[in-house]
Amino acid sequence: MELQEKLIELYHHVCWLDVHSLKPGNVSVYANSKDLKIDDFLSSAQASAEPITHVHKSLGQRILNAAQATHQMVGTNTNLGIILLIAPLVQAVYDTKRGIPLDSDELRKSLGCVLRQTTVEDAVLVYQAIRLMNPGGMGEKDNQDISQEPNVSLLKTMEFASSWDRIAAQYSNCFNEILSFGLPKFRSLKHRWQDEKWATTGLFLGYLSHYQDSLIERKYGMLKAKEISDMIRELEMELCRSDLPGGYEAQLLQIDSQLKRDLINPGTTADLTAASIFASGLVNEPAVEQ
Repeated sequence: MELQEKLIELYHHVCWLDVHSLKPGNVSVYANSKDLKIDDFLSSAQASAEPITHVHKSLGQRILNAAQATHQMVGTNTNLGIILLIAPLVQAVYDTKRGIPLDSDELRKSLGCVLRQTTVEDAVLVYQAIRLMNPGGMGEKDNQDISQEPNVSLLKTMEFASSWDRIAAQYSNCFNEILSFGLPKFRSLKHRWQDEKWATTGLFLGYLSHYQDSLIERKYGMLKAKEISDMIRELEMELCRSDLPGGYEAQLLQIDSQLKRDLINPGTTADLTAASIFASGLVNEPAVEQ
Protein backbone atom coordinates (compact mmCIF):
# COMPACT_ATOMS: atom_id res chain seq x y z
CA MET A 1 0.00 0.00 0.00
CA GLU A 2 1.35 3.43 -0.94
CA LEU A 3 1.94 6.02 1.76
CA GLN A 4 -0.98 8.23 0.75
CA GLU A 5 -3.32 5.24 0.85
CA LYS A 6 -2.11 4.43 4.38
CA LEU A 7 -2.67 8.03 5.47
CA ILE A 8 -6.17 8.07 3.94
CA GLU A 9 -7.01 4.81 5.69
CA LEU A 10 -5.78 6.18 9.02
CA TYR A 11 -7.66 9.46 8.51
CA HIS A 12 -10.91 7.62 7.76
CA HIS A 13 -10.45 5.45 10.83
CA VAL A 14 -9.84 8.44 13.09
CA CYS A 15 -12.93 10.23 11.71
CA TRP A 16 -14.96 7.04 12.18
CA LEU A 17 -13.83 6.79 15.82
CA ASP A 18 -14.68 10.46 16.27
CA VAL A 19 -18.39 9.81 15.70
CA HIS A 20 -18.62 6.23 17.01
CA SER A 21 -17.22 7.06 20.45
CA LEU A 22 -19.16 8.64 23.30
CA LYS A 23 -17.82 12.18 23.72
CA PRO A 24 -20.31 14.26 25.76
CA GLY A 25 -21.52 17.34 23.90
CA ASN A 26 -20.36 16.12 20.48
CA VAL A 27 -22.24 14.58 17.58
CA SER A 28 -21.98 10.79 17.69
CA VAL A 29 -23.92 7.60 17.03
CA TYR A 30 -25.28 8.10 20.53
CA ALA A 31 -26.94 11.43 19.72
CA ASN A 32 -26.96 14.03 16.95
CA SER A 33 -26.89 17.74 17.75
CA LYS A 34 -29.57 20.26 16.88
CA ASP A 35 -28.00 21.24 13.56
CA LEU A 36 -25.57 18.45 12.62
CA LYS A 37 -25.87 14.71 12.11
CA ILE A 38 -23.39 11.87 12.04
CA ASP A 39 -23.68 11.56 8.24
CA ASP A 40 -22.39 15.14 7.89
CA PHE A 41 -19.17 14.15 9.66
CA LEU A 42 -18.70 10.90 7.76
CA SER A 43 -19.33 12.68 4.45
CA SER A 44 -16.83 15.37 5.45
CA ALA A 45 -14.20 12.73 6.15
CA GLN A 46 -14.82 11.11 2.78
CA ALA A 47 -14.55 14.44 0.97
CA SER A 48 -11.45 15.76 2.76
CA ALA A 49 -9.36 12.58 2.94
CA GLU A 50 -7.69 12.88 -0.46
CA PRO A 51 -6.93 16.63 -0.39
CA ILE A 52 -5.52 16.58 3.15
CA THR A 53 -3.19 13.68 2.25
CA HIS A 54 -2.20 14.82 -1.26
CA VAL A 55 1.48 14.16 -1.84
CA HIS A 56 2.60 17.35 -3.55
CA LYS A 57 0.99 20.23 -1.64
CA SER A 58 2.15 22.94 0.72
CA LEU A 59 0.67 23.03 4.22
CA GLY A 60 -1.59 25.96 3.35
CA GLN A 61 -2.82 24.29 0.17
CA ARG A 62 -3.46 21.05 2.05
CA ILE A 63 -5.61 22.84 4.63
CA LEU A 64 -7.54 25.03 2.18
CA ASN A 65 -8.23 22.20 -0.26
CA ALA A 66 -9.52 19.93 2.51
CA ALA A 67 -11.75 22.72 3.85
CA GLN A 68 -13.11 23.48 0.38
CA ALA A 69 -13.90 19.80 -0.26
CA THR A 70 -15.71 19.59 3.07
CA HIS A 71 -17.69 22.77 2.47
CA GLN A 72 -18.68 21.62 -1.00
CA MET A 73 -19.90 18.32 0.44
CA VAL A 74 -21.83 19.48 3.53
CA GLY A 75 -21.89 23.28 3.39
CA THR A 76 -20.90 23.79 7.01
CA ASN A 77 -18.02 23.48 9.47
CA THR A 78 -17.76 19.89 10.61
CA ASN A 79 -14.00 19.35 10.70
CA LEU A 80 -11.92 22.54 10.48
CA GLY A 81 -10.11 21.81 13.76
CA ILE A 82 -9.30 18.28 12.67
CA ILE A 83 -7.97 19.57 9.34
CA LEU A 84 -5.82 22.24 11.01
CA LEU A 85 -4.27 19.69 13.36
CA ILE A 86 -3.87 16.69 11.07
CA ALA A 87 -2.50 18.53 8.01
CA PRO A 88 0.85 19.41 9.69
CA LEU A 89 1.21 15.80 10.84
CA VAL A 90 0.68 14.61 7.26
CA GLN A 91 3.20 17.17 6.00
CA ALA A 92 5.71 16.01 8.59
CA VAL A 93 5.36 12.40 7.47
CA TYR A 94 5.98 13.28 3.82
CA ASP A 95 8.98 15.42 4.72
CA THR A 96 10.74 12.49 6.37
CA LYS A 97 10.86 10.79 2.94
CA ARG A 98 9.95 7.56 4.69
CA GLY A 99 6.90 5.46 5.31
CA ILE A 100 4.97 4.90 8.49
CA PRO A 101 5.27 4.01 11.28
CA LEU A 102 7.97 6.48 12.29
CA ASP A 103 9.98 6.85 15.45
CA SER A 104 8.22 9.34 17.74
CA ASP A 105 11.29 11.59 17.97
CA GLU A 106 11.57 11.58 14.19
CA LEU A 107 7.96 12.70 13.84
CA ARG A 108 8.40 15.45 16.43
CA LYS A 109 11.57 16.73 14.74
CA SER A 110 10.00 16.76 11.28
CA LEU A 111 6.86 18.44 12.61
CA GLY A 112 8.96 21.17 14.19
CA CYS A 113 10.60 21.84 10.81
CA VAL A 114 7.20 21.98 9.09
CA LEU A 115 5.90 24.56 11.55
CA ARG A 116 9.03 26.72 11.53
CA GLN A 117 9.08 26.80 7.72
CA THR A 118 5.50 28.02 7.27
CA THR A 119 5.12 31.10 5.07
CA VAL A 120 2.90 34.15 4.66
CA GLU A 121 1.29 32.33 1.73
CA ASP A 122 0.43 29.44 4.04
CA ALA A 123 -1.20 31.94 6.41
CA VAL A 124 -3.21 33.54 3.59
CA LEU A 125 -4.53 30.14 2.45
CA VAL A 126 -5.38 29.04 6.00
CA TYR A 127 -7.22 32.31 6.63
CA GLN A 128 -9.27 31.58 3.50
CA ALA A 129 -10.09 28.13 4.88
CA ILE A 130 -11.13 29.56 8.25
CA ARG A 131 -13.32 32.24 6.67
CA LEU A 132 -14.94 29.60 4.46
CA MET A 133 -15.74 27.30 7.39
CA ASN A 134 -16.70 30.21 9.70
CA PRO A 135 -16.07 28.60 13.11
CA GLY A 136 -17.93 29.92 16.13
CA GLY A 137 -16.77 32.48 18.65
CA MET A 138 -13.94 34.01 16.62
CA GLY A 139 -14.61 37.66 17.54
CA GLU A 140 -12.31 40.50 16.47
CA LYS A 141 -8.61 40.77 17.24
CA ASP A 142 -6.24 43.73 17.12
CA ASN A 143 -3.48 41.80 15.37
CA GLN A 144 -3.80 39.41 12.40
CA ASP A 145 -7.61 39.38 12.62
CA ILE A 146 -9.21 36.62 10.56
CA SER A 147 -11.17 39.18 8.51
CA GLN A 148 -7.92 40.73 7.25
CA GLU A 149 -5.06 39.39 5.15
CA PRO A 150 -2.15 38.16 7.28
CA ASN A 151 1.31 39.64 6.72
CA VAL A 152 3.33 37.17 8.79
CA SER A 153 3.95 33.42 8.56
CA LEU A 154 1.31 30.89 9.54
CA LEU A 155 3.32 30.00 12.64
CA LYS A 156 3.36 33.66 13.71
CA THR A 157 -0.41 34.00 13.25
CA MET A 158 -0.91 30.89 15.36
CA GLU A 159 1.39 32.26 18.05
CA PHE A 160 -0.77 35.38 18.19
CA ALA A 161 -3.90 33.22 18.58
CA SER A 162 -2.42 30.69 21.01
CA SER A 163 -3.63 32.50 24.14
CA TRP A 164 -7.29 32.04 23.19
CA ASP A 165 -7.27 29.02 20.88
CA ARG A 166 -5.83 25.66 21.90
CA ILE A 167 -5.52 24.48 18.30
CA ALA A 168 -3.35 27.49 17.51
CA ALA A 169 -1.37 26.72 20.66
CA GLN A 170 -0.38 23.35 19.20
CA TYR A 171 1.37 25.14 16.36
CA SER A 172 3.27 27.36 18.78
CA ASN A 173 4.34 24.50 21.11
CA CYS A 174 5.10 21.91 18.39
CA PHE A 175 2.01 19.84 19.22
CA ASN A 176 3.28 19.23 22.71
CA GLU A 177 -0.10 18.40 24.26
CA ILE A 178 -0.92 16.02 21.42
CA LEU A 179 2.43 14.22 21.40
CA SER A 180 3.20 14.28 25.13
CA PHE A 181 -0.29 13.94 26.63
CA GLY A 182 -2.81 12.73 24.07
CA LEU A 183 -0.83 10.10 22.19
CA PRO A 184 0.50 8.19 25.24
CA LYS A 185 -2.82 8.42 27.08
CA PHE A 186 -4.71 6.97 24.11
CA ARG A 187 -2.22 4.13 23.78
CA SER A 188 -2.33 3.38 27.48
CA LEU A 189 -6.13 3.22 27.56
CA LYS A 190 -6.29 1.19 24.35
CA HIS A 191 -3.81 -1.33 25.74
CA ARG A 192 -5.68 -1.53 29.03
CA TRP A 193 -9.21 -1.89 27.67
CA GLN A 194 -8.52 -3.41 24.23
CA ASP A 195 -11.24 -1.11 22.91
CA GLU A 196 -10.44 1.89 20.72
CA LYS A 197 -13.85 3.50 21.14
CA TRP A 198 -13.65 3.57 24.93
CA ALA A 199 -10.01 4.66 24.70
CA THR A 200 -11.24 7.58 22.58
CA THR A 201 -13.83 8.43 25.23
CA GLY A 202 -11.22 8.25 27.99
CA LEU A 203 -8.83 10.45 26.04
CA PHE A 204 -11.56 13.02 25.34
CA LEU A 205 -12.44 13.18 29.03
CA GLY A 206 -8.76 13.42 29.90
CA TYR A 207 -8.29 16.43 27.65
CA LEU A 208 -11.48 18.08 28.89
CA SER A 209 -10.56 17.64 32.55
CA HIS A 210 -6.95 18.82 32.15
CA TYR A 211 -7.40 21.61 29.57
CA GLN A 212 -10.31 24.02 29.41
CA ASP A 213 -12.00 23.82 26.01
CA SER A 214 -11.14 26.99 24.08
CA LEU A 215 -14.30 26.84 21.93
CA ILE A 216 -16.44 26.89 25.08
CA GLU A 217 -14.23 29.66 26.46
CA ARG A 218 -14.64 31.82 23.33
CA LYS A 219 -18.41 31.34 23.25
CA TYR A 220 -19.32 31.37 26.93
CA GLY A 221 -16.31 32.69 28.81
CA MET A 222 -13.48 31.31 30.94
CA LEU A 223 -15.67 30.60 33.96
CA LYS A 224 -18.04 28.36 31.99
CA ALA A 225 -15.12 26.49 30.42
CA LYS A 226 -13.62 25.96 33.87
CA GLU A 227 -17.00 24.79 35.20
CA ILE A 228 -17.23 22.11 32.49
CA SER A 229 -13.68 20.90 33.13
CA ASP A 230 -14.30 20.77 36.87
CA MET A 231 -17.54 18.85 36.33
CA ILE A 232 -15.74 16.20 34.27
CA ARG A 233 -12.60 15.78 36.40
CA GLU A 234 -13.75 13.29 39.04
CA LEU A 235 -15.64 11.18 36.49
CA GLU A 236 -12.58 11.09 34.23
CA MET A 237 -10.37 9.85 37.06
CA GLU A 238 -12.87 7.15 38.03
CA LEU A 239 -13.40 5.96 34.45
CA CYS A 240 -9.69 5.83 33.62
CA ARG A 241 -8.99 3.78 36.77
CA SER A 242 -11.80 1.37 35.98
CA ASP A 243 -11.45 -1.96 34.22
CA LEU A 244 -15.03 -1.65 32.92
CA PRO A 245 -15.47 1.76 31.26
CA GLY A 246 -18.81 0.71 29.80
CA GLY A 247 -20.27 0.93 33.28
CA TYR A 248 -20.11 4.72 32.98
CA GLU A 249 -22.14 4.92 29.77
CA ALA A 250 -25.40 6.03 31.41
CA GLN A 251 -23.65 8.79 33.36
CA LEU A 252 -21.86 10.00 30.24
CA LEU A 253 -25.10 10.02 28.25
CA GLN A 254 -26.72 12.14 30.95
CA ILE A 255 -23.89 14.68 30.68
CA ASP A 256 -24.12 14.53 26.89
CA SER A 257 -27.82 15.37 27.05
CA GLN A 258 -27.18 18.23 29.48
CA LEU A 259 -24.46 19.80 27.32
CA LYS A 260 -26.52 19.52 24.13
CA ARG A 261 -29.52 21.04 25.89
CA ASP A 262 -27.36 24.01 26.87
CA LEU A 263 -25.79 24.16 23.35
CA ILE A 264 -22.32 23.60 24.81
CA ASN A 265 -19.95 21.73 22.50
CA PRO A 266 -16.39 20.87 23.62
CA GLY A 267 -15.36 20.95 19.97
CA THR A 268 -11.71 21.81 20.48
CA THR A 269 -11.37 18.87 22.86
CA ALA A 270 -12.78 16.56 20.18
CA ASP A 271 -10.29 17.92 17.62
CA LEU A 272 -7.34 17.39 19.95
CA THR A 273 -8.58 13.86 20.61
CA ALA A 274 -8.79 13.05 16.89
CA ALA A 275 -5.34 14.49 16.17
CA SER A 276 -3.82 12.49 19.04
CA ILE A 277 -5.24 9.26 17.66
CA PHE A 278 -3.96 10.14 14.19
CA ALA A 279 -0.50 10.84 15.62
CA SER A 280 -0.62 7.51 17.45
CA GLY A 281 -1.16 5.78 14.11
CA LEU A 282 1.96 7.40 12.67
CA VAL A 283 4.54 6.20 15.19
CA ASN A 284 5.91 2.88 16.36
CA GLU A 285 4.13 1.17 19.22
CA PRO A 286 6.42 0.90 22.26
CA ALA A 287 7.37 -2.58 23.38
CA VAL A 288 5.10 -3.95 26.10
CA GLU A 289 6.81 -5.64 29.02
CA GLN A 290 5.66 -9.20 29.58
